[in-house]
Amino acid sequence: MRFLYGDMWKLWQDGGVLVITTNGFVRANGACVMGRGIALQAAKLFPWLPEKLGSYIRKYGNRCFQLSSHIASMPVKPVSSHFNGHNVVTHMASRYCQGDFVPGWACKADQAIIVESCNQLIAMADKFEWKRILLPRPGCGAGELSWHGEIKSLIGAILDDRFYACNFRDD
Repeated sequence: MRFLYGDMWKLWQDGGVLVITTNGFVRANGACVMGRGIALQAAKLFPWLPEKLGSYIRKYGNRCFQLSSHIASMPVKPVSSHFNGHNVVTHMASRYCQGDFVPGWACKADQAIIVESCNQLIAMADKFEWKRILLPRPGCGAGELSWHGEIKSLIGAILDDRFYACNFRDD
C-alpha cells in the first residue's frame, strides 16, 4: 500500500478507481445511507449512487461493489447492530440504550468488515485489472477508528502497491 496526500477528487483525476467507504444500511426507499465523509461527497456528485448501492446491498449483502468503471464501494460499517455501550459513534451514543437496534450509519467502523472488504477489493482489482486504486483511510473518519493506532498496519498487511490510502494532509 502506498500513500497520497491531497483532495481525493483531484487525485482521482489522474486516473484509477475511487473507493467510497460505506455502511450497509439501506433506507425504506431503497437508497443506501451516504451521509458523511467521502460517501456524502460521492452522493452529491453522483445522485444515482445511493439507490444503485442500496439495490446491490439488498440483493447481494454488505460487500464491495463496482458501481461504475471507475468507482467502487467498500463497507466499513455493518448493516445494523445492537448497542453494546461501545459500538456507536460518539455523537449518537446518547440516543441508544444497551441492546437497542442501531442502524449501520450510526455504528463505529468494524475492523473485521474492513479486513473482509480489503480482501474483496484485491479480488476485484485482479478481476478487473485495476492498476491504481484510491481509498480514504477506511473507518478513520465517521467510523471513529484510529489510522495510526489500528488501521494503517491492519490494511497495510493486506493491500498491495496498487492501493493508495489518501488523506487530505500528511501527518
